[in-house]
Amino acid sequence: MRTVKVRAGGRQYPVLVDEGALDRVGELLRERLGAREVLVVTDRTVSALHGRRLRRSLARGGVRARRWTELRPGESAKSLATARGLYDSWLGVGADRGTPVLALGGGVVGDVAGFAASTYHRGLPLVHLPTTVIAQVDSSVGGKTAVNFSGLKNLVGTYHQPELVISDPQLLGTLSDRDYRAGLAEAVKVAVTLRPDLLDLLEREAEGFSRRDQGLLAGLVGGCVEAKSEVVGRDERDEDVRAILNYGHTVGHAVEAACRGRLRHGEAVAIGMNAAAWVGEVLGVTVGEVRTRQNALLERLGLKLALPGADKNLILRNLKLDKKVRGKKTRFVLTLQVGGASVWPHISSRLLRAAVRFVTS
Repeated sequence: MRTVKVRAGGRQYPVLVDEGALDRVGELLRERLGAREVLVVTDRTVSALHGRRLRRSLARGGVRARRWTELRPGESAKSLATARGLYDSWLGVGADRGTPVLALGGGVVGDVAGFAASTYHRGLPLVHLPTTVIAQVDSSVGGKTAVNFSGLKNLVGTYHQPELVISDPQLLGTLSDRDYRAGLAEAVKVAVTLRPDLLDLLEREAEGFSRRDQGLLAGLVGGCVEAKSEVVGRDERDEDVRAILNYGHTVGHAVEAACRGRLRHGEAVAIGMNAAAWVGEVLGVTVGEVRTRQNALLERLGLKLALPGADKNLILRNLKLDKKVRGKKTRFVLTLQVGGASVWPHISSRLLRAAVRFVTS
């Protein structure tokens, strides 16, 4: 078992990466947290795939699921209404501030369960058991929680670090091909911005990753978590360098919102990364190698770099609501060279419009 320590907010917590870890969840909860009961939050699809094994694992460890909640699958579950439903459910079983929430699922489940956990009784202990590539390499680590609001992604949220993250690469074997490949975009993001060694690994073993080689995935998940933990440890609340982790997300989130569920998050991020590398080249600060290597790898992994015919005006309107905007100035993450990302203080509206045209024409 590989253990990565994440330091944030004056404390640290472990991320455990191990094949078959799902079967040890009950044991790990007792051993690491002293937990005897948990509030499980998952969705119907994930529960059908992994729920029985988790129930057995909890029972073997002497941990009771005090409440088992299955959300509807998909981005529409990331809402204040879902959070309210969780509050009502937890209130109904008398959950108190010592009752951990166990989030079994991908980014949607982790975000909404984390948001509800952070706000119920001003904060319940949170454990992530991520089941998607994006959740294992990125969203389960770092403490961001959120729900969507008024059609905008992650507009309402909190920072609430988990007590424990348990990542089992075997769970990625049940993902659809589309979801699996979309998730790899987040790993490419980490590699391009922070870890040249991971970029080398992804390029060298692209076919192995396409086959979902378990050993390769365990190494990739651990490496991405290490990279993210270093950034989160320096800037827990996104006030400075943590914005680097949003490379590709400024345009990516705007495209994703404009497509209203037709694109996976990772698919939108891949398009956003293409736009970001192009912006850097236009400004003369990004070396050509970045876009060449990044895009070649994304295409090898089965991801598209543009979305011809998308609604440019809607994407541009969404850009104005990006969380990195300060004083009506759009901060933008650029990768100047592989492993060397930077937050650019302002990108002009004209250049942003050109970037949107570049990836939608």
